[in-house]
Amino acid sequence: MHRCPDSLAPLTVPKLRRLLLAQIPSDLADWLDFVALNALVAFQWQLGPIGVASLTLALALPYVVLAPAVGVLVDRADQRTLLVASNLIRAISTAAFVLAPNLVVLLGCVVIKSSADALFTPAKQAALPLLTTPDRLLAANSLSHVINQLTKIIGPALGGILTVFLDLQQIFLVNAGLSLIAAMILLGLPGGLRADRSGTTKGKFGEEFADGLRHIRRKPVLATAIVAMVLGYFLIFLYDGLIALLVKEIGLSSALLGASVASAGTGGVIGALLLGQFFARRDPFQLMIGSGLVGGLLIAAMGHVGRGDIEMSAVSFCALLFATGLASAGFFVPYRVVLQRETPLELLGRVAAVGEGLSAVAMMTAPPLGAALAEMAGISTPYLISGYATAFLACSLLIARRCMGTRDEGVDAT
Repeated sequence: MHRCPDSLAPLTVPKLRRLLLAQIPSDLADWLDFVALNALVAFQWQLGPIGVASLTLALALPYVVLAPAVGVLVDRADQRTLLVASNLIRAISTAAFVLAPNLVVLLGCVVIKSSADALFTPAKQAALPLLTTPDRLLAANSLSHVINQLTKIIGPALGGILTVFLDLQQIFLVNAGLSLIAAMILLGLPGGLRADRSGTTKGKFGEEFADGLRHIRRKPVLATAIVAMVLGYFLIFLYDGLIALLVKEIGLSSALLGASVASAGTGGVIGALLLGQFFARRDPFQLMIGSGLVGGLLIAAMGHVGRGDIEMSAVSFCALLFATGLASAGFFVPYRVVLQRETPLELLGRVAAVGEGLSAVAMMTAPPLGAALAEMAGISTPYLISGYATAFLACSLLIARRCMGTRDEGVDAT
């Protein structure tokens, strides 16, 4: 008999396989929504930059505003109920896009839909450790990342194709159907999927959320990983939306834009699979450090290409983006493992929600700053700043990790 590769080992667990299977239509619906919503606001309603910006804000704001309530709810409730309910709410709110007569009503529906998304992500993070063993956490998170990256590649492309054959309202109904499919798959998860809270004190929402913050403060590795992840998101989104301008700046044709984006996404997918296969027993914090250093230098290289310091062919440039995608997987997938290993199951929802909320803040603030930097100092500037800052962040993490290790040894010695 052939042994199942380590990266695919989580698929041999039926309950975990069901959760990952449900993530496919769930994540795909997100990316189809993104394309269709932007097409509705920008092309069909002709609302311009303000309309598109308000749409982006409506998608991101619930992650920030609802983080405390979502975190406590995830820790209190049955994960199956939350996962199913979030997809049902998303299906209903997405179907309501069809009836929205104007931007105000549409934004209200988008906020509801995004609120369901803000609930789904921490609930999924909290469910993963309940459905697998600690030694398979990296492989499980890697597969989850693979699904997210694949749908990120396929979703916008499929959305663009569907806009040729379907009305936008029909695409919204397709999206709603995908969320319903995810909810039906998740119904097969076991009931009572929650951490044991018998030894914890139940209080008000605010008090329980504060317990999660106190836990983060008491765990230097966890706190450092969350800060590093948020800064990593900020630095990525500083340049991420400018890839089309960089391709134009270095003289490549617009036809290569899709290949460039696909190269980065493919790198993220393969990177996640390699992590699950070969690095399952490595210290996830060390993986973050190494990947951050390599990834930062690769991003800086993209900036030097844009500035004309380095000449690259189209093939070499796509290979550079592919390598950057590989490195990004090595940073963000191990972060989730640190989160799950350093947090008791009964606190995982609150801690995950803190990370999601702070990440949303980074994703909202970085793109305008990156655009301003590109406008003032050239398109290569956000890439150079982000790349070298990411490498510096990795070096800082290495120093912090050694300090934490020394302190732990001192505690053990006493």
